[in-house]
Amino acid sequence: MEFKFNGPSGPLGVALLLILGLGVMGYGGYSYLAQSSALDATETVDATIVSTAIEQVNQRRGTDDYRPQATFRYTYEGERYTSTHMYPGGVSREFETKEDAQSQLGGYEQGATVTAYVPSNSPGDAFLIHESSTKPLYITGFGAALVLGTLVSVLRN
Repeated sequence: MEFKFNGPSGPLGVALLLILGLGVMGYGGYSYLAQSSALDATETVDATIVSTAIEQVNQRRGTDDYRPQATFRYTYEGERYTSTHMYPGGVSREFETKEDAQSQLGGYEQGATVTAYVPSNSPGDAFLIHESSTKPLYITGFGAALVLGTLVSVLRN
């Protein structure tokens, strides 16, 4: 059986796919900028790990992925905060195996004192691992492909 996608039908379908694609692109771009901003302007503070966990994330490809999580407390400019961000920006990372996710939690045992990175423009969003991710770029690319595919489909019809 052959599957053929003819694209959206009607102006409403086209409009909805374009809005969805632009929204996904905007979210990816925002996430990338938030991540870059967080990495560029941070201060380090001591933080105490409250808890850690591995979250099982169901994925579309039929297998599960795993997301490391750590909750930590810290003080910045006299204010006390609690954060759950392992990485900068709003997009979390998933790993294919539980062991890979667990390896990200090395050194983050409950009660441990660790270094946290506090974005100076958003002190409540501290994170533990100071590295960038390409996931926001993939999200932006997916949105762009959706918009481009919709436009190509409209032009073909």
